[in-house]
Amino acid sequence: MLSCLGIFVDKNLIKYAKVKKSKDNYKVEAFNVEVFDDLEKTLEKIILETDSSKTPISINTSNELYNYFNVYSLLEKKDITKSLDIEFEMLCDQKGYDKKALESRYILMDNREDPDKYKAMYISVNKNDIEQKVENLSKYRLGSISPVSTSITNLINGNEDENIAIINIENETQITTVIKGQINRVDILDTGMEKAVSAINKVEMSWKKSYDVFKNITIYSQDVKSLNEDENEYIDIVMPVLYKIAEETKKIFKNSKERIDKVYISGTGAIINNIDLYFQDFLNGIRCEILKPFFIDTTSLKFPIKEYIEVNSAISLALDGLGFVNKDLNFSPISKFDNVDLDSLEEFEVKNWKELLKDPLNINEKVLVRIIAVFIIAIIGFSTFGGNIMKRIQSQTEDVKVKIAQTDANLENMSNELEKIEEQTNIYSTLIDNVDSLSEANSNAANSRVIAKDAIPNLLNKIMYIIPQQVQIISIENTDEKHIVIEVQSAKYEQLGYFSAAIKNDQVLTNVQSTIATKTDSYVQVTIEGDLP
Repeated sequence: MLSCLGIFVDKNLIKYAKVKKSKDNYKVEAFNVEVFDDLEKTLEKIILETDSSKTPISINTSNELYNYFNVYSLLEKKDITKSLDIEFEMLCDQKGYDKKALESRYILMDNREDPDKYKAMYISVNKNDIEQKVENLSKYRLGSISPVSTSITNLINGNEDENIAIINIENETQITTVIKGQINRVDILDTGMEKAVSAINKVEMSWKKSYDVFKNITIYSQDVKSLNEDENEYIDIVMPVLYKIAEETKKIFKNSKERIDKVYISGTGAIINNIDLYFQDFLNGIRCEILKPFFIDTTSLKFPIKEYIEVNSAISLALDGLGFVNKDLNFSPISKFDNVDLDSLEEFEVKNWKELLKDPLNINEKVLVRIIAVFIIAIIGFSTFGGNIMKRIQSQTEDVKVKIAQTDANLENMSNELEKIEEQTNIYSTLIDNVDSLSEANSNAANSRVIAKDAIPNLLNKIMYIIPQQVQIISIENTDEKHIVIEVQSAKYEQLGYFSAAIKNDQVLTNVQSTIATKTDSYVQVTIEGDLP
């Protein structure tokens, strides 16, 4: 079994996760969030506590520069590298960058605007930052140093065929756009959670408590505030930051030439309750989800899913060390293989052959050379013929895969429709059962004289006059004497907030409380509780 310790260093914060791989199964063995003053000592503490002194370690780069160039696709790799280096050098002269102080890597992607060229994402990092990380981990097995903006895509199932964007809200916010399964660009926003954390820390006087605050914040609609004001003590600090992030994200999507089908939210910001609903409303209905690592089974977790989501950045880096890393984006100087000069090696081999061929050949050697030449020609011929056949086979295989994928998609759609029908059937059955339960409860209440005879009819009558048209009642239950539990759902969250506030303001129920909204495919569900007056 293989393991890797992923470490995400962000300002004064470290997120870490140790992930174990057994065949095709992955498991998070240990994870946490640490605030540090001394980076090197904190790293040693984490490595000791996770028993990772002999485990490969993957860590993130910091303060990357992202630039994009076009390069002809017919060039050889070494010529592409030289061309990009020249482009970047010219850019450095324009912007005043010190090219000698920067270490750069790049990846190539399809250029939809010009098929004869590749689009290159060129990433540059300060050499001092890399050297410092290497020095801090010099006693351990450093496996990779990669940008978390590209590693974060490790958390998504490889079968994702939609155009997606991952909004990783840490102290800094990074938006990674993936088009047709291929990283297309990375945008760095000026706004992140650092500003909000600093403001909260002035009150809490503890960085750890300031980061933990986000777990208890719930975003409500503009018309309805939290029914529990204590849980949203810092909402006025956090909301302006989220609004700016959402506004900048919306502009990026608007300027994009590719339509975004789905948005994943990750990082510290993702642990804020209902943040996915907030972004979905803000982005004009684009599907928004909290990014959960593809291998995590939420039914068998030892800790709340929020705890794992908070360290998504570290988990994605750990997966780099378990085979997910893009070698072209690994800034670690430990691996020397990528630095081998193949041209020099080839030149060295040619020189040695020339030395051997200086001596004249005897008749046996000439015959042997001729036989070898015939074999080489035969091998080349068979290779060419076999290559053509393999290309045809691969082409037909791809066609079959496409047709299978289309069939699977149609079957999945049919399955989803059946599930929706069964869900509606269950809802109506539940409503019938609940009506029967209410009737029985009214009868029992009348016999026991716990509540007034007409209390339940009055409650239903009041609800009839205040309930919005777009809100559906799932169930109404008299659970204990005068205690009433109402489950409702709506396509729009604001309608649920209005209904909850109306129940409280019109004194339909007293001691009103509502749970955090949960989201299904089409509806948002809320449970409202209170006592009969």
